[in-house]
Amino acid sequence: MTTQQRLRRTLWEGVHGICFDLGGTLVRPESEPTTGQVAQLLGISLEEARAVMEQGAKRRRISPEDLARDLAAAFGRSALVGPLTHVLERARQRAAEPELFPDAQPALTALRERGFALFALTNSLGSSIPAEPPQAFRTLLDQVIYSAETGAVKPEREAFAAVEHACGLGPDRLLHVGDSPRADVAGAAAAGWHTAWLDRRMAGGPLMTSARAVRLHTLTTLPLLLPAGPAPAPATTSEASR
Repeated sequence: MTTQQRLRRTLWEGVHGICFDLGGTLVRPESEPTTGQVAQLLGISLEEARAVMEQGAKRRRISPEDLARDLAAAFGRSALVGPLTHVLERARQRAAEPELFPDAQPALTALRERGFALFALTNSLGSSIPAEPPQAFRTLLDQVIYSAETGAVKPEREAFAAVEHACGLGPDRLLHVGDSPRADVAGAAAAGWHTAWLDRRMAGGPLMTSARAVRLHTLTTLPLLLPAGPAPAPATTSEASR
C-alpha cells in the first residue's frame, strides 16, 4: 500500500467539507502585503501593525477611507489619511479581482466534482471585503467567510465555528488548508479539525507534521490524498437497529 493510500484510509476518509485560507493559499498575495505597506507609512513595526489590524480592522466592515482616518488618528499622523486611503483602496480592488495561484482552480474543480463542500475562511480587513463575491469564488466555492463579518479571526475557535455553522458539519468531518502554521494549522487543530499546512516555499521537512496534519507543497497534491468523494455519514443508533 502506498503512502497516499494509507493517508486516504487513516486521515481523511471521513472528511465531507474542505475549508481554505485565501491569501497565500488560494490567492497570490502582493509582494508587500497591505499591513506591511500601512506599517511603512505609519513608521511602526509590522508586528504592531498586525496587532492593530487584528484587534479591530479585521473584525468589522469599514470603508477604506474610514479605516485610514482611524489609523491616522491612532498614531497621530493626520497628514497620512490620503496615502493610507490609497493603499487600502488598492487592497479592496485586488480583493474584488483576486489572482489565484495556478494550482487553485484545478484542485477546487476536482474536489467540487467529487462532491466535497468547499469554503474559504480568511482574516480579511473589513475595508477589503468586495461588495459581491468575485466570480472565481462564486463558481469554485460554496461560501467565503470573512473575519470582518463574523468578528472572529483565526486561530480563534469562533472563526472555525462559523464554518461549521455554515456547512452543518462537525469538526471531525472538516479539513482546513492554509499557509500559516499558527492561524491555520494550529487554529484548526485546536478546533478538532483535520489540517493541511500548505508550505509553498518547498522547504524540507516531513510530510506528516502531527497525527492530524499533513504538509503540502502544492494544492495539486490535495485531491490525490482525499477519497473519491465524501463517505456516507455513519448510521445513528436508531437507524442501525431498524
